[in-house]
Amino acid sequence: MTRSSPFLARSPLDRKKLADMAIALNDAPLELQDAIREFFPEDEWNNAAAIAQLESAYDAFALNDTTSPTAPCGTSLRVVDGEVVTAERSVGYFQINSCNFPAWEWQRLYNARHNAGTAHLLWDNAGQSWRPWYFSAKQLGLI
Repeated sequence: MTRSSPFLARSPLDRKKLADMAIALNDAPLELQDAIREFFPEDEWNNAAAIAQLESAYDAFALNDTTSPTAPCGTSLRVVDGEVVTAERSVGYFQINSCNFPAWEWQRLYNARHNAGTAHLLWDNAGQSWRPWYFSAKQLGLI
């Protein structure tokens, strides 16, 4: 079953309310809690849970696929807050953009451990920053 990312469907007011909430690791589904604990340092657990909440509303099967035959992965779609938004296929808790991993079988990103592990890779490659989730991280005050 394909689902759209609830994050994208929310109004700015709803996103602000969510960002103002104190989101903690214990609010996340158990499989996601375990994966976050496995991959991220303890002082980032709550931040990781908050990013996942904003990105997918803790929906392991969240899918935001804006690709099409005329807009394949990476096609520029628009600019928001000075950031170029491109066609993407973002999957799972952390809405990992599978376009960045073309050799991977993207459906594997529905697995909580695979999704969180890839999120950690992105976070670590960004200098242990939440910048890869720019809009969520900005709302949470993480960047």
